[in-house]
Amino acid sequence: MKPRPTEGDLGRLNELIENYCSPEWRQLMRERNGVQTFKKGETIFAQGQSADHMFMIEHGKVKVETSYVKASSRIVRLAGDGDVLGHRGIGNTLIYTATATALADTTVNFIPMSLFLSVLKANNLFCYHFLLFFAEELRKADQQTRDLLNMTVPQRVAKALKMNLDAFGTDAKDPRKLAFTIPRRDIANLADTTYESVIRTLAEFQRQGILELVGKEVRILRKKDLMDALAG
Repeated sequence: MKPRPTEGDLGRLNELIENYCSPEWRQLMRERNGVQTFKKGETIFAQGQSADHMFMIEHGKVKVETSYVKASSRIVRLAGDGDVLGHRGIGNTLIYTATATALADTTVNFIPMSLFLSVLKANNLFCYHFLLFFAEELRKADQQTRDLLNMTVPQRVAKALKMNLDAFGTDAKDPRKLAFTIPRRDIANLADTTYESVIRTLAEFQRQGILELVGKEVRILRKKDLMDALAG
C-alpha cells in the first residue's frame, strides 16, 4: 500500500488545503466539492477542452497523456489516490494541455477552476506550496525527456515499472506484487519503445529473477536489482 501522505508530498491536494488554507476557504471548497465516478477507459478531461475544474483522485488509477503530433500521444504521468489532476490547464488561457483517462474504476473530487484560482490568490502559503508542486512536476518532465534520449530500452522499461510502483504502490496482501500493473502497451508508451520490446524485456527480467510475471500482473522479486537495471 502507498504510505500515508506527508506534508512534503506536494501532489496531495487535500493535504495542502488542510495545512495552508484559512478555515473559511477550506469550508467553501468543501461546500463546492463535487464527486464523480469514471469507468475504466473513460476520459476525465481531454486535451484542448476548457479547463473549468480541478480534480483530486479519491480512489482509482489514472494515466495522463499529451499529444505532440497528430495521432500520437505520450503518457506523461500516472496518478493514484490523493493525486491532483487538471493543474496543467492553469495559465493565461484555461485549456487542458493533456488528457486524463481512468485505468480502472476511479472516483474523483472536483471544484470549479475559478474557485481554485481564487484560493491561490487569497492564501499565500497554499499558493507557495502549490508552486513547489508545479516546479517538481516540471523537473520530473525534464528528467523524463532526458531519460528517453539517453537510456537503453531495458533501462526505460525499468523506469516505467518504477513509475507504476510509485503511483499505485504494492498489494496489501502481497508486498512484492504491484497493486495495479498498467497494460503492456502503456509500459511501451512510457518507455518510448515497442510492445514487442517490452515483452522481451520483461521476459529477460523474469529470467534474471528480478521479477515474476503472473498473467498480466508483475511481482518485483528483487527491487534493488530493478533499480540497478534502471541506473545501468
